[in-house]
Amino acid sequence: MRKRVFVVALGESTFDLIEPWAAAGHLPVLASLMRGGTHGRMRSQVPLMTPQLWGSIVTGRTPGHHGAFDFWQRSPKGAFHAIDGSALRCPTLWEMLSRRGVPCGIVNLPFTYPPAAIDGFVIAGEDAPGAHRSIAHPPELYDEITEKFGRYRLKDIFPGGRQKTDYLTLIDEDVAAQTEVFEHLFRTRPWRFGMAFFSATAIAQHYFWRDMAEATPGDPFADVVLTAYRAVDRALGRLLEAVGPDTTVFVISDCGAGPLRSGVQINTILEQHGFLARKAAKPKAGRRLVAGARKQAQALLQRHLPDRLYYQVNHRLGGLKTKVQSYLAQSDLDWPRTQVFSRGKEGDLFVNLKGRDPHGIVEPGADYEAVRDRLSETFMALRDPSTGEPAVERVYRREELFQGPMLEHAPDMVVLWKDTAYMPSEDDRNRDQVFVERWREYMNWPTSGSHRVDAVLIAKGPGVAEGRTIMTARLIDLAPTWLHALGQDVPAELEGRVMQELFTAATVPAA
Repeated sequence: MRKRVFVVALGESTFDLIEPWAAAGHLPVLASLMRGGTHGRMRSQVPLMTPQLWGSIVTGRTPGHHGAFDFWQRSPKGAFHAIDGSALRCPTLWEMLSRRGVPCGIVNLPFTYPPAAIDGFVIAGEDAPGAHRSIAHPPELYDEITEKFGRYRLKDIFPGGRQKTDYLTLIDEDVAAQTEVFEHLFRTRPWRFGMAFFSATAIAQHYFWRDMAEATPGDPFADVVLTAYRAVDRALGRLLEAVGPDTTVFVISDCGAGPLRSGVQINTILEQHGFLARKAAKPKAGRRLVAGARKQAQALLQRHLPDRLYYQVNHRLGGLKTKVQSYLAQSDLDWPRTQVFSRGKEGDLFVNLKGRDPHGIVEPGADYEAVRDRLSETFMALRDPSTGEPAVERVYRREELFQGPMLEHAPDMVVLWKDTAYMPSEDDRNRDQVFVERWREYMNWPTSGSHRVDAVLIAKGPGVAEGRTIMTARLIDLAPTWLHALGQDVPAELEGRVMQELFTAATVPAA
């Protein structure tokens, strides 16, 4: 029998929850996989941005090569544009395999739009503009799914326009509906490498971590995170049955999860320390009106329009959220007096460099390095007033994190927050404060969960060692390891390694 590899990918999952819940009997399928296979905490990448993490997972390359650093890219004119899977500058694993005649099935994975025309099938994930035929390869696959299962649930679990009470039933419904589609595809279509993604764990942790951690008797939201993990565990059981016992199965996440300690206004820090200047004060009401109008309009459209029409409208607006956030973050910057500014959800710092940026004032060379030295000193001295402890673990120069032809597209510096428990504001509201309660980006209740650097890796199947724990895995090691498990040669340009310690023998299994 020819080797098959099937990967169940989870958004932002953590062994801090999986291990105790598996031991308590809440996650029997995951518990069985860990007992009968190999598992361990996998090192994610800094910064913990979804596009760069999944880009590295599916290409076996670092962001300096694949080119996806954040949810957007900055143009030479200084504008920020939302990206999708077409931003990747390296071939994905399914493109490599397809060229070798190995059929693949990729479903709902982040940053896979537009779907690649491969030997096999693809249904794009969250970067797709909406649920219609363009998200599928071949396009008629979308027709098949909607005829059999009704509308395809692409982003139903995302919080735009939702009420908190919706999630008491929405997570179970969403995971069950997705599982039906996934199971159908992997039972009825030819494939040898498959991936299916669930976002339920990520969504639940971001918006209900505090409800879990600070639960009181009778709190209806205390178990929303557990509900997400249990739903995924049940889905995993059905999918394992669908792919069969002779398939090597992996369960992975892009990063871990944990409590959010505080929101942070990075541009306020930069302003207070003389790196950034603003134009003459404008009424804050105008900025708040712009932000509120955008979110209210999107929520109303999503709540009241039929799905197909909503997604068509949202697609035609194309990147409106990114444009509004860029406006809010930068419209009042006094560029001739601004040396550094921030954009993004982790800790990206951009030097306003002469000769590179449209309004650049910092000279390349010694001046540039002096600015970066002062930035490092400034952020390393930052303390959380609620604890008195340092808020920053480290400040990286971009060349310390990234190497490769796409380095020039990376931020000049990246702040790694202490325990990755702080999350910068996307649009620079509440700018008079440095530390703020996490903004209510989509809902009328605040975000309370954040990312962590320890991701999940579980493997079981033919050739995989039983009962073994590994602690040296990295995201870029996944693609080479999957190629190895399929009996395929690993291209020399891949930056990761085959995790030989995961297998019972170091020999490449037969194809």
